[in-house]
Amino acid sequence: MRISGKNAKARAAAKLGVAFRQGHTDPQTRLVRDDVDPLQAGIWSWDGEFEIKSGTKASTVRVIPETLAREGYDNGARLVRCIDGYEGQVWRDSALIASRWWPNTPTGRDWQQFLRAAKASAESSASEAPIPCDAPFRRDLPFVDLEPANLRLTLAPARVAGISACLLLLVASFEAAQYLTHKSVSATRSAQIEAALSENSAAIEARRRALTAAGGIEQLAAFGSAKPAALAYLAVASEIPADKARIANFRLYDQQVEARILMPEDAQINIPDLVSRLEKNNILANVYVERRNARTIGVTAEVVPIKAPNAESLELRD
Repeated sequence: MRISGKNAKARAAAKLGVAFRQGHTDPQTRLVRDDVDPLQAGIWSWDGEFEIKSGTKASTVRVIPETLAREGYDNGARLVRCIDGYEGQVWRDSALIASRWWPNTPTGRDWQQFLRAAKASAESSASEAPIPCDAPFRRDLPFVDLEPANLRLTLAPARVAGISACLLLLVASFEAAQYLTHKSVSATRSAQIEAALSENSAAIEARRRALTAAGGIEQLAAFGSAKPAALAYLAVASEIPADKARIANFRLYDQQVEARILMPEDAQINIPDLVSRLEKNNILANVYVERRNARTIGVTAEVVPIKAPNAESLELRD
């Protein structure tokens, strides 16, 4: 049909006029303007009270007529096989100028009447209806309907709530995946430290005392390589009395060890002797010990890099 203007009022008047002529109690419409002639448009209308499924009316969901959802045609007439039934179409300059739906394949007489009503004289010579074709569905259908009259469906509270719930679920899933990944990495680092400690059989007793005093050697994974960190920790822990002192803080950064030892105020530790014993460890060098207060002793040292044995230094024996 032709519409009276290009503005929203003209479009609304045309849509309401078509819908009311159809006699629907709750008219729903969709208008498609002709690109060639802006004052000419195709209008589809349907009853909003129609139940698509139990409890769901057509006015509460986004409806796209099947004719608009399928690929168009350039010029001529065609018979399209629909989801239900068949639709005859007449196209001119890529614009649909007439259509007719049948529940079954139309007869030749039905097809001739349709072409005459559509004033499609060029195609009226056909005595029989053409073979139905399968027009593919369009791939450029908009995900969101931005037509002002249909925004109330796009922004319906139930739809917004559903989208929000999906977004929250995605965020929760991402956070859960991050947490599981962190736990897996922590478990792997703990296993590496356990393996490094097990390789040093001479430090088994010192390891027991260190675990008792510190209660969490798996945290050493945060300091970098597991084996130097574990050996440096054990070197310090093995030289302090486990029943009188404990390592409250341990840090290994850039081959530099910093440890803070807590002890009761009445406990006595010979600092020069502690320095001497710590420097006898092959893992520590340049040891410096200071008393910071009545209960705290600070230990600073360098970690000696662990070198793999050279093949030339090995001696084969029978």
